[in-house]
Amino acid sequence: MLLNPQILLLCGIYFPVQLSIYANTFWLPSIVKQIPGTTDLSVGFLSAIPWVCAVFAMYFAAKWQDRAKSKRPLLVVALLVAAVGTFAAAVASPVLALVFLAVAAMGFKSASPLFWTIPQSGLHPLVLAPAIATINSLGNLGGFVAPFGFGLIKEQTGSVVPGMFALAAASTLAAGLVYFLKERTTTSAPPAAEAPEGAASAETRQPAAVR
Repeated sequence: MLLNPQILLLCGIYFPVQLSIYANTFWLPSIVKQIPGTTDLSVGFLSAIPWVCAVFAMYFAAKWQDRAKSKRPLLVVALLVAAVGTFAAAVASPVLALVFLAVAAMGFKSASPLFWTIPQSGLHPLVLAPAIATINSLGNLGGFVAPFGFGLIKEQTGSVVPGMFALAAASTLAAGLVYFLKERTTTSAPPAAEAPEGAASAETRQPAAVR
């Protein structure tokens, strides 16, 4: 599995998605707490805003994807939205940072379900189950790296801003990797030619036993 370039690409895309999800899950309250005048209760309520926005984004992204012939462009858009939102939150004021983090959450939370439609359309059915297990196992390592890495960066620099820059760069890189993925396109079969009037089809002329 690890020698298959497509599976390695899928792991490389899913890892930054999980990186963003877990980093924001663990560190969002700390970022929101920088807003002046907040209490522990208000931080809890404000921290819920990005995830509420993400719920609506995931719903509409799924509806748009159902109508799309190719799944890759929408995934690229979601990853770039996550990258732009994360980068803007790193350089904005604390209040605007919450707004941009909501934008980022709409991107990386939508990217996760959009991502899983691509292995199903790009990998052979015989290797699909173990491939999904491999991608999920390696990609979910982002859930370990994100909180640990963010904590290490904050300890060394005294700020989470460098960590957010790293998240934005990882999402941008993942968006670029999407274009190297292969995707099977389904095309409808051409309509059968209409037989001349009075002519019997080949199936009709065959004996019943052969049919």
